Amino acid sequence: MEILTPLAKVDIYDPELLECPHSFYTRLRSEAPVLKDEATGIYQISSYELASKALMDHATFSSVISHALHGKSVASDAVKAVMAEGYPRPQILQTADQPIHTRSRKMVDKAFTMKRVNEMIPEITAIVDELIDGFANSGTVEFVTEFAQPLPLLIIAGQLGVPLEDLPKFRIWSDAFAAQFSHTAGEEGEVEAARKIVDFQQYFVDMIERKRDNPTNDMISVIASATRADADADIALDLPEALQIIQQVLVAGNETTASSLAEGMKMFIERPGLINRIKDDADALAKAIEEVVRIHSPVQTMWRVARHDTELGGVAIPKDSLVLIRFGAANMDDAMFPNSERFDHSRANVRRHIAFGYGIHVCIGAALARREMLIAFQRLLQRLSGWHFAPGADLTHHSSVLLRGLKSLHLCFTPEA
Repeated sequence: MEILTPLAKVDIYDPELLECPHSFYTRLRSEAPVLKDEATGIYQISSYELASKALMDHATFSSVISHALHGKSVASDAVKAVMAEGYPRPQILQTADQPIHTRSRKMVDKAFTMKRVNEMIPEITAIVDELIDGFANSGTVEFVTEFAQPLPLLIIAGQLGVPLEDLPKFRIWSDAFAAQFSHTAGEEGEVEAARKIVDFQQYFVDMIERKRDNPTNDMISVIASATRADADADIALDLPEALQIIQQVLVAGNETTASSLAEGMKMFIERPGLINRIKDDADALAKAIEEVVRIHSPVQTMWRVARHDTELGGVAIPKDSLVLIRFGAANMDDAMFPNSERFDHSRANVRRHIAFGYGIHVCIGAALARREMLIAFQRLLQRLSGWHFAPGADLTHHSSVLLRGLKSLHLCFTPEA
């Protein structure tokens, strides 16, 4: 989308802009790397240097941002009425500062250590192959719904310890949270999302209560044990906090991985010579995945709030201002990644992107996401060949200021012998 209007007057929620934001990002970085949006008062940060600085400066830029994440209509009476039927949504993990963040992060980190991820390799491989088996002989696949979305959902469901027959509910709930995050759903869409979020809360309240006294070897049991009256004070959670942790693990555990899988297949198909270089070379493929998430940036933005009057990049930012850190723009900054629009998995700094966040709020499941994508692309590219876009394939994205993902990806390939 070519942006001809003054930068400060651009509608940052415009669906056309969200579909193709890169020319806007280029102008932001070169003309105003810190810019106040006239309509909303939001300060946008777009250069790699300043985005990294803001993400590391927790004393100045707070992560207590739930009011920003919960949609533009969250203050409407209709949305409030629905949400009142559920539980409060306290600040924790991604939406909390220290020491609350540290306490909750310590608990969840145990489920995503590199040791645990390595132990999951056989399980991930089996799920990947089973999904591929479902379409390998057909020669066609709608990649988003038949592979990219189910894979991380199946894995995170196993981590949480929920019945696989309830997996369709997970997709509905995850979409509801994404709809609120999008800031483009409108009040009617956000009311519907709120109803689904209350359903999510009621489902997991019941599960927490059951696993509190009858734990099993899963994350819900760990979280449930922290809600017991006799829980250690260092890890104790109330019910709303427990629900928020589960919500964040659910969304982070599948939305970004699913969108990166789909976008990665799209990028690889656009570069057929690249497929031959990476499909049997795990190191090269791992680096190619880093380029996918850098260029794609599944989380396009992240919110912060100014704790006090401050200055960044020569621009004054008043206390309590909402700050929008544009990961998608920072990851395409030529000052950090020369010729940033070029897909180059041989870059010396190929892992220096901030697609998984930066500092203490770096994505909990980054190691798991990388492993899922590595195994998935290995099996897809080794088992099946002749990948190409189906005639008339729609390559548009969901409209969201926060998350970026293809609506669908219709592909063709040579059926497996």
